[in-house]
Amino acid sequence: MKPSAAQHAALEHAVHWYSLLQSGCATPEDEHGWQCWLQQSAANQWAWQQVEQLQQRLQGLPAGLTGRTLALAGQAQRNSRRNVLKGIALLLGGGTVGWAGYREVGQGPWFADYRTRVGEQLPVTLADGGQLLLNTDSAADVRYDARQRVIRLRQGEVMVTTAADPLGRPFLVETEHGRAEALGTRFSVRVSAGHSQVAVFEHQVRILPTHGQAVLLAPGQCSRFSSQQADTPQPLPADQDAWTRGLLVANAQRLDAFLPELGRYRAGWLRCDPAVAGLQVSGTFPIADTDKALRAIASVLPVKVERRTRFWVTLSPLEGV
Repeated sequence: MKPSAAQHAALEHAVHWYSLLQSGCATPEDEHGWQCWLQQSAANQWAWQQVEQLQQRLQGLPAGLTGRTLALAGQAQRNSRRNVLKGIALLLGGGTVGWAGYREVGQGPWFADYRTRVGEQLPVTLADGGQLLLNTDSAADVRYDARQRVIRLRQGEVMVTTAADPLGRPFLVETEHGRAEALGTRFSVRVSAGHSQVAVFEHQVRILPTHGQAVLLAPGQCSRFSSQQADTPQPLPADQDAWTRGLLVANAQRLDAFLPELGRYRAGWLRCDPAVAGLQVSGTFPIADTDKALRAIASVLPVKVERRTRFWVTLSPLEGV
C-alpha cells in the first residue's frame, strides 16, 4: 500500500512520541500530549500501530538486525534522525507500508542530505564555497556534477548565498513545483502547501515552473509559483530575511496569520481563539524562544496564553474583555 502524505508525517510524529515516551524523561503533560495527538486523526493511529508492530517484530528478527536497529534507536541523541527513521522504515518494509511504501518514504524529507528539526537552523558550506542556511523543519539534498549545481529542497525553507563557479555551471534550487535559477548571490526559497516562494535579496533569480513560463525576479522582489505558473513579482516585505538573524518581524499582522509563522519554530500546536483572530500584532520576536514571544504578545494584547500541555497552546481572550 502506498502511504499518503498524511501517513508520512504521522509516522515521523509517531517516532518522535515513541522516543520521548521511552526516554525516561516524559512528564504527565507529555503523556497527555501524546494521547491528544493519537486521537487527532486516523493517520496518527495508523502510524502508532506501525511502531507497535515494529516492537513485536523485533522479538522475531535475527540478532544482528535487531541489535543494529536497537543501537540506532538508543543512539538517537548522537545519530541523525534520518538514520533512526531509516532503520524503522526498513523494518516496516514487510508490513503495512510495504517495500513500495518504503521507496516512497525514501523520497520524503527524512532521508535528505541535510535536515533540521522544528526550531533548528543549520548552516551548510557547499563544495564551491557557497552557503546554505536551512530554516526550521527543512530538508534538502545537494547534487553537484559536471553540468550543474542543484539543491533539491524537499521541504521547508533555505537561504542561499552562491559562489562563483570556475566551470560556469548553473546554480539551481529545485522544489516539487519547479526550479529557481540563481543569476546572482543571495535569495531564499520556501516550500508550502501547493506552491513555492522565492525572495531575492541580491542580483536576480529566474523562476522556472515545471509546466509554466519563466519569470525573472529583480533584487527586492518575491513571487510564488506552482507547477503551472509563477505569480507577478511583488515588492519584498521588510525584514523578510529576519529569520536568518533569529528573529520574526510582524507589522500590523493579524494574530491568526502571525501564529502559524511563529508555530513553525515550536513543536506541537499553536492556535488562537476565533474571538481574537483579528487582533493585530507588531514587533520583533525571537524564534529561539517562542514562549518569550507569546508572553510579549500577551503583554500588549488582550489575550491570555492557555496551555493544555507544552505542545498544545491557545491564545484566548481575557475574561471580561
